[in-house]
Amino acid sequence: MESPLTPGLQRTTSAGYRLPPARPPARGGPGAVRSLGSQAPKTQQVAREAKEGVKQDQLWRELQEAEWQGRQRWVQNWGFLKDYDPMGNKKEPEKLPDYVPLFSDTAPNSTNQVVGSRLDTPLGKTLIGMDFFFMEGARKKKLEDELQPI
Repeated sequence: MESPLTPGLQRTTSAGYRLPPARPPARGGPGAVRSLGSQAPKTQQVAREAKEGVKQDQLWRELQEAEWQGRQRWVQNWGFLKDYDPMGNKKEPEKLPDYVPLFSDTAPNSTNQVVGSRLDTPLGKTLIGMDFFFMEGARKKKLEDELQPI
């Protein structure tokens, strides 16, 4: 398609394939009716896809409702089983601690409380040394005296 800004250039895709020249839209007359007629299947397709989207949404809602109802039926019919072990003995509920400290005495504190918790172990020290050794080529180096700017 030749545009006023780039005369003589052909349209291509990002992979470099040439696209067929696009026809400019007709303005008035019998050509305009044809161009609107070519748009009708596209609008029908969009409408069909919209209906399919509505149908998919309705199916999703029905699935969620069925799952919720199934959960409620299980609680009514079989919920008592959660209070007993496989041998039929009544389970004692697990007692939760009254206080849990926010910070650890053994692991360093970080944003997610995990990073750096095992760096002081022998394996952690070995990994740090290996990282230092393997990253040697990527590290910045001071230029020699003759290469220093004056």
